[in-house]
Order: sequence, then C-alpha cells, then structure tokens
Amino acid sequence: MTKTKLAFVLLGVMNLILILMHLTGYFILFFRQTGYMIPLAVDIIILAILGFRSSRYSNRLIIAGLFLSVPFLLMLNLWVQIRDYSYKKIDSPHGQQSLIIEYRDFTLGETTYYYHFYKTIFGFVGKRLDDQSIEMVNYDRGIRLTAEEALGLGREQWITKNIVRFPTWEGMKDIHLAPSRSPVSSADIEAFINMAKNKKNGRTLTVNGNQLEIRYDEMSGQSWIEVTSDGVIPRQQCSRIVPNEESQFYMLEECTHRWEYPLYPMTEGK
Repeated sequence: MTKTKLAFVLLGVMNLILILMHLTGYFILFFRQTGYMIPLAVDIIILAILGFRSSRYSNRLIIAGLFLSVPFLLMLNLWVQIRDYSYKKIDSPHGQQSLIIEYRDFTLGETTYYYHFYKTIFGFVGKRLDDQSIEMVNYDRGIRLTAEEALGLGREQWITKNIVRFPTWEGMKDIHLAPSRSPVSSADIEAFINMAKNKKNGRTLTVNGNQLEIRYDEMSGQSWIEVTSDGVIPRQQCSRIVPNEESQFYMLEECTHRWEYPLYPMTEGK
C-alpha cells in the first residue's frame, strides 16, 4: 500500500469513528469544547497536501476548495464562540468514574441556565446522559447567580457511585450516571409510607442504595424505619418518610444522626 492510500485509509477510519461515536451518543470531550473544527481542519490539510502531490488533480481545483473550506472553518469557529459553554469535571469518590458538566447562562431580562451532563471513565471519551439536561430560569433581577451557583457546583453529593445530587437554585436534583438496578417509583414509596403507618413489620424497600425496613415492637407499640446503606446515609433509625412539597423530595425524618435526609425526588418514577 502506498503512502497516499494509507493516508486516505487512516483519514477515513478517523472520520468513521467520529461519525459512529456521534450517532451512539459518545463524544471526545475535547471536541465538545472546540466543535469538530480540528478534525475538519485535519481533513482539509491532509487532502490538500495529497492533492498538491498528486498529478491527477488540478492545483486550481485544490486552491478553490481551500478558499471555500477556510470560510466554513471560520464560521464554525464563530459558532463555537457564540455557544460559549463552560465545562467542569467532578470525580467520583467511588472509583475512576467522573461526571462532566457542560453549562452556560443567558440573560435577557431574566437569566436562563442550561446544563448538559456526560459520564466518563477515562476523562477523554464521554457519553451524554440523555433526558437529564437541566434548564432553569431566574426571573428575580435582584438575585444575581452565576451558572455554577445556580447548579450548586462545589456542594454536590455522590449519593451512590452512579447518582450525583445537586442543591440547585430550584431545589435538589439527581443526575443518574447509570440506570438503577432496582428501579423505584413514587408509587412504591407512597405504598411503603402506608405500610409504615400500618406497622407492617419486616417490609422492605431499596431506594438509591438505601435499604429501608419497617420495624415494629409489639411490647412497646413503637415502630420505626431501619436504614442500612452503601450510599451517604449512614446506618440508623428514622421515624418516618414524608413528602416535602417545598423541596419536591421524599424525606427521611427524625433520624438518629440528624433530623432529616433527602431520599428520592417526588417527580421521578411517576
């Protein structure tokens, strides 16, 4: 195989990989910040060099192609600058997995905040977490928040190895890096609340790595919820689960170590 054919093959393989990654939701994270300007520039430069070295193509055609492609690259660069996204990586305390946050804000009277999330293992290739993007609007001109402050960056909490909780300006929001192995719904939690009220001893429910078990002592007439967890809620006893309309979370209340813990979003799993 000649050097020219080898260059064409390598260029084709690179482009095919980028296309397949894009179609399957994977991205080279560096290209999320620069767009595909660098791969396009590499294509144009290599094709131009091969064209000038080949006697099959007219130099005029190659020069004309360059005049058409360079303005396209400049427009692409302008589009990247207009998007003006910032990026933040949050490493998991449970291993090599990380969460990449792509975010920006836009002010025109009110301020709108946009956030997209990508999970990554090596910090080089990321997969976009579909249907988990966040958009928030601040209509109060007296409250000035940066995009980082509105999301609660720096105050996030890894609930489990696959769930990150952000204390956003609109309330707590959970980002799931992987589907739950034991999916739970708001209806499941409501049913568990009713069983706890009826003192159904021994009934269990697992929520985001927290195993909840209803306990009832007939001698004293007392009931409680025993909590064991591989997440951030330590082993302890709580009195009840209640829906908190303000935070839009089901809360474990009157627990051994502190008064309450956020358990699960009220709007998920309906």
